[in-house]
Amino acid sequence: MENKQHHPVVRKLLVGLLLTGWLAGLAWAFWWFEGQYVKAFERPAFFSAENVAPPFAPGQVQVLHVWQAGCPCNGGHETYLQEMTERFAARGVAFARAGVVSEAGLPPALQKMPYWPIPEQWDNWPGAPAVAIWDATGNLAYVGPYSDGAHCSRDSSFIEPVIETLLAGRPVSIVTQDTVACLCDIN
Repeated sequence: MENKQHHPVVRKLLVGLLLTGWLAGLAWAFWWFEGQYVKAFERPAFFSAENVAPPFAPGQVQVLHVWQAGCPCNGGHETYLQEMTERFAARGVAFARAGVVSEAGLPPALQKMPYWPIPEQWDNWPGAPAVAIWDATGNLAYVGPYSDGAHCSRDSSFIEPVIETLLAGRPVSIVTQDTVACLCDIN
């Protein structure tokens, strides 16, 4: 009889230990995932860039896409990147890319763009995906993220109004800013 009374206690103890181990494993997995990916979605960044010569000779508005392969932040920008690039290229804007040297893993819009290495003066570039924009005279007009979140569209874009303003012939100077955006470190 004593054996039957201890059997349910042992079973409850084993189930409790298994449940505790399972919960500890879930907590560790969440902690690891957050450390690898989720932190990028709420990352504060300081963008500051000195004026350097643009990728192409002055004469048109120029946009440099700074991209990091494998960044979870890229996914929310790829569709917008394709649409925005096509729309503004038709209006005379020149595009280049930086960050990723290889075309492997790049969205089609970026694969077609010439590679331009990030200048030495910008060695503290805070992350990607981000952009630098020059006006038609070759002056740096904007450095920073596409938007403040993990997704970018025509409505949430920081860069859309900058490009429109520059195409209208008005000056823009946003080359130093504190922001919170979805960014990954550039390898």
